[in-house]
Amino acid sequence: RAVQRRMSSPDSVIAGLNVLQTAQTLGIALHSQKKYVEAEVVIRELVSKRREMLGAEHRDTLSALMVLGDVFSGQGKFDDALEIYIDVRTLRERVLGAENMKTLSTTMNIATTLQNQHKVGEAEVMYRELLRV
Repeated sequence: RAVQRRMSSPDSVIAGLNVLQTAQTLGIALHSQKKYVEAEVVIRELVSKRREMLGAEHRDTLSALMVLGDVFSGQGKFDDALEIYIDVRTLRERVLGAENMKTLSTTMNIATTLQNQHKVGEAEVMYRELLRV
């Protein structure tokens, strides 16, 4: 029972969140070193934990999903990256609004990914959408 109380204390929650932030930083570092497989494992676990602790729409969960999308993009898994970016943009539009900088940044990721897939027409539509804001 004492352990259960300790795990639910505010200090343990803060410590858990700090561990998750460290995991995201590690995932980004691995991605930067092109260690995509390792980064993917770390970030997938991070996304799972953040969903569990904070919820699917929390800004930190969405941030971790964006990192996972970047990892997929770095691996050339553009379809997987695009799926994540579109999902995150939908959530950010609903939670933050269409003109929020985080939402716009996500739209830019979608456009860039479409361009990487040689879907230049679709990318152009997204870029023009960004210019209208």
